Order: sequence, then structure tokens, then C-alpha cells
Amino acid sequence: MRTTSRALLPISVLGVALALAGCSPAADGDSSSSSSPTSETTAPTSEPTEEDTAATSEPTEGAAGGALLDGSQELEIESYAGTFLAPTVEGGVALVEDPAANDVPAQWIIGPVEGGGDGYQLTTVALTDGEPSCLTLVDGADPSLGSCDPADASQVFSVATLDSPEQVSISNEAGTLAVDAESGSLTVHPDGAEVSSTFTLAAS
Repeated sequence: MRTTSRALLPISVLGVALALAGCSPAADGDSSSSSSPTSETTAPTSEPTEEDTAATSEPTEGAAGGALLDGSQELEIESYAGTFLAPTVEGGVALVEDPAANDVPAQWIIGPVEGGGDGYQLTTVALTDGEPSCLTLVDGADPSLGSCDPADASQVFSVATLDSPEQVSISNEAGTLAVDAESGSLTVHPDGAEVSSTFTLAAS
């Protein structure tokens, strides 16, 4: 009887040890499986956030004059005084209060200079002898219109965005297009530092 009791004791101890060893891997398995879903859930959460950020920034980048300056849209060009840049019947250029009531179409197309290079030309929608005209700024002269010539430096402008994408200043080597404070007519300002050189572009 004593021999039997001694033989059962080691077997009981061995059984307990195996049971404890069997529990340990199961616990580890539970731990790893519970952490895995957490990481999988986090990943999809971050992806839409990045996409949302990109989508939010796209209109801002595109609005920095992009579509308004690609030559594909007819625009109205409004001065800070609420008047609009428009061709005249005489073939000149002036500021009018209502572009819709102007004797000739008062819309413009602003597009990159043909043949490449920096700068833009401001081309009339109104035609003279079947051809458009281009805004011309010459040093010492009033703003005028001329036959479009991409090689003419007086017709090549820098169009710089100001406080908002639609607000711009228009300048070339002669100076900056502006509104004369006293007469309310177009003029050329030396450096464009005054508010009178601010114009707003709007698709018509």
C-alpha cells in the first residue's frame, strides 16, 4: 500500500505541472489575438483623415487663380471702386459701372502667352475686324488696346494673387494697372502699392 501511494504522488505533481504549462500558451495566444484587431482598427481610421486633408487642400491650390488664368474662361475684371475694365467703341479701354450695359462685350480672357514663356495676355472677347485686342501698358501712356502680339512686352503681364485667389494685381515692365483716385479712370501706378491697383476676377 505504501508503494502505491508513493507512485501516485509524482504522477499527480506531473499532472498539475502539465496543466499549468498548457494554460500559459493559451493566455499568450489570447493576448496576441486581442492586440491584433486593435492595430487593424487604427490603420483605417488614419487613412480617411489623410484623404480628407488632401481633398480640403485641392480647391485652395486650384483656386490660386488656376482656372481663371488658363485662358478657358470669359472674365469680368472689377476694380476696387466697383467699376469694370471694358473696351470702348473707339477701340480703347475704360472703366464702366455695368459691364452688361456696355456697348461692346466687356469680358476678357486671361491666358498664358502663346508659344510659352512667363506672363499672361489680357484679350478682349469683343472683336475688331474679326480679331480680338489685347490690353497694352506702355510707360508714360494711358492703358490702351492693341493688336495681340505675344512678342510685344507691353502686352505681357504678371498677374499676382493678393488676399484671395480672385484678387489680383496686373503689371508689366511699364508699371501696375490701377485706378486714378481723382478721375476714377485707368492709370499706370509705378509700384502697385496702393489699393487702387487691386482687381477682382469673376467668371461671367
